[in-house]
This record gives sequence, structure tokens and C-alpha cells, in this order.
Amino acid sequence: MDKIVKVENLSKTYTQGHEQILVLENIDFEIKAGEFAAMLGPSGSGKSTFLNLIGLLDDCYSGGITLFGSKIEPMGETEKAELRRKRVGFVFQFDSLLPEFTVLENVDMPAAIIGHGDHAAALALLKRFGLEGIAHKFPMDISGGEKQRAAILRALRNKPGLVIADEPTGNLDRHNAGIVLEDLKKVNANGAAVLMVTHNEEAAACADRVFHLSGGKLVETRTRR
Repeated sequence: MDKIVKVENLSKTYTQGHEQILVLENIDFEIKAGEFAAMLGPSGSGKSTFLNLIGLLDDCYSGGITLFGSKIEPMGETEKAELRRKRVGFVFQFDSLLPEFTVLENVDMPAAIIGHGDHAAALALLKRFGLEGIAHKFPMDISGGEKQRAAILRALRNKPGLVIADEPTGNLDRHNAGIVLEDLKKVNANGAAVLMVTHNEEAAACADRVFHLSGGKLVETRTRR
């Protein structure tokens, strides 16, 4: 399997007043195509920071990050933005769907941004996940679970090799959380690497590999091959 992400000796420090706070310390990590990894850890442990670094949303760190075989340190902002738009999909705790657009338009938005908008392709994606019935509804007219599922499909629209999910079930009841996790497993089964941060041990059990982040250190606690 191809390596999607390789992290070497990664450290991240925040400045708080006159104090330097080490959030990530000398972390090594990698994820390959077709792997589903989950990361657990207490609030404030740096899980979202780690995702933001891998997802090219933050660039203040020491160490090395290689994404899809390319080191990101020499890249300019334009190159990073293009890589992020075309090859990385993001799912957050809150769906962030644009209320003035239909579900279909929201799902198609990532493709439209890079000049490849195609409502027929977006509708086919909705159909594949059984959501064609809400395609022409607005976010205010669908349930929380449906919003989050639509957000996952929006993340998939450009066929990313890496899907980053930050607490994707944190705002859902158990039933809808289970549906969203099944969707993420389908994404993974289609070949994308999935990296999910969660507080939920049950959600983490869906992953092939489970990591724990605490005190700046990342430790793999379970591997299922």
C-alpha cells in the first residue's frame, strides 16, 4: 500500500503569555492507502492540532511531514492549497453546510471551487449513499444525522486520497453516529485513508489502528490487520 502520510519527529509549541507549551513532541506516524486510523486523547491534548498540521491548515512546527509522497516544508501556500483542495477531504464535528444552498449544491461545492462542478456527479454520490431523497432540500430542512452524512459526501466530492475527520460523531445521537461511522468505513473500503479524531471508544473501535495522544506523545494502542 502507498503511504499517504508520513510524519517524522513532529513537534508543535504554543506560546501562552511568557510560557512555551509543548503540545506535540517528536511524533512519528504514518498512514497508508486503505487504512482507517483513529486517535483518542483527552481534551486539549493536541489531537485537532495534529490533524490541522497534516491537513495543511497550520504550518508552524518542527520536524517533517510528507503527504502523498511530497514533503510539504518546501511548498508555498498556493501549492499547499491546491493539494488540500484536490487530495484531502475534511469532516468536522459540525457539518458547516452553507444554509443558502441545497444539499446537492453543498456536496458539489468542492468540485465547483476548482472548476469541475457537476450536479450529475454529485447526485450520483448521494445515490451511492442512499441520500438522493434530500438532494434538493436545504440544510435547515434535514436532520442532524443527514447534515453530517452530507458533509462526508462533500468531503468525498473530489475523490480525496485522505479523509480527515475531527469528532465526526461528536454532535450526534448513538443511532446517527453509527450511520456516519458506517459511511466512513465505506469511504475507507473504496481505498481512501481515513484519519479520525474522537473521544468515543466505541467509535474508535471501527478503525483498523487506534492511537492515543497524551502529554505530547502519540502511542499506537491497537492494530487490526
